[in-house]
Amino acid sequence: MPTRIAYALGALGLTLPGQTFGTYLAFYYLDHMGLAAGAFALARLVFSVWDAVNDPLFGYLSDRTRTPWGRRRPWLFLGLPLLLLAFYLTFSVPERFRQGEALFGYCLVVILFFETFAALTWVNHAALFPELFRSQEERARANAWRQGFYFLGLAVSIALTPLVYTALGFSGMALLYGGMGGVLVLLFLLAIREDPKAQEAAPLPFLPAFRYTLENGPFWLYSLAALFLLFAVGLFGAAMPFYAKYALGLGPEATSLLFASVLLSALPSVFLWARLAGAMGPKGAWLLAIGLLALGALLLLWPRTLLQALLVGVLIGVGFGGVLVLGDLLLAEVIDRDAQRTGRRREGVYYSVYGFVNRLSGPLQALSFALLTPLFGYVSGEAPGPNPEAAFRFLMAGPPFLAGLLALALAYRFPYGAR
Repeated sequence: MPTRIAYALGALGLTLPGQTFGTYLAFYYLDHMGLAAGAFALARLVFSVWDAVNDPLFGYLSDRTRTPWGRRRPWLFLGLPLLLLAFYLTFSVPERFRQGEALFGYCLVVILFFETFAALTWVNHAALFPELFRSQEERARANAWRQGFYFLGLAVSIALTPLVYTALGFSGMALLYGGMGGVLVLLFLLAIREDPKAQEAAPLPFLPAFRYTLENGPFWLYSLAALFLLFAVGLFGAAMPFYAKYALGLGPEATSLLFASVLLSALPSVFLWARLAGAMGPKGAWLLAIGLLALGALLLLWPRTLLQALLVGVLIGVGFGGVLVLGDLLLAEVIDRDAQRTGRRREGVYYSVYGFVNRLSGPLQALSFALLTPLFGYVSGEAPGPNPEAAFRFLMAGPPFLAGLLALALAYRFPYGAR
């Protein structure tokens, strides 16, 4: 099996539980289980703090690991079964935990359990990308395949999920997706081999390893831009079921169609963006993709029918595809330049600090949901307030558009990736 296909299968396997968790966690606990929005926001905030803290630790340990099987694969073999168990428990609340403080406590514990092993697996999978694929052309091709499989995973885990949980229930959905994801990640792990030369140089001590990363200006420009983009895309996903229900007055089938409009337009666009990276340079194409994503966010204020919303979804999908394909190329260049300077490949630390920054999108999303109560009176599905339509039009359009503008300003200053 070609390495780029195997790597893409691993991304698909992690996407199935990861994106389902990120997209339907709020809907499951707020609208299905009746947890208050304020309580959910608090749990999500604690989750995000822990997520930010453990990423650097896992990345540093991964960089320092020395085994005959490589630096990353042992951690992936360890974390995968625990990740899948946590995913199942998240969407399978026992009867005795389904009310009040017990529901809040259960939600908090299981999402912290899930996040721990999600961070462990994602950091190590991502850290393999610059090592397995060295040239810009090779990375562009490999990342197009990875993102193509990623969007396939999104189509299953997000767009089809309302139909799946309607048929199987949330726990049945979690069991199905977890099983599929586990098989795909195992295929990836058995098919790839790490470069033994990456383990030859002695790892940097803890403080220098992070100091060199934290002093890297281009890394911070990229990471902050990516933070705002991740926040925008994450909020699209988390708010989409509410947008379909309250803004458009439609059911779960419409949610599936809206997700499909984004994902099915993003999927073919990844190969176009890979070509545009060669024609315009990764940075120029990245700026264009961010601009399309921000425009799509603003246009979400407009739809009154499903067809109108689907058209906006296509635009968002094309921009989303470009953001994913091109961003990884730019971050890999940052890591390559650091390796030239330090003589050590430190993908684990870089991806963990990058993950730390990106986890701040969680508190931003939590804050956005928390604003619905004072601004619009929305508390939960049982108490939606006087104007839930305005609440979720605001949530889908306002914060993501502002985040897109901030990302565009930061990306413009990024110094690498010119043609």
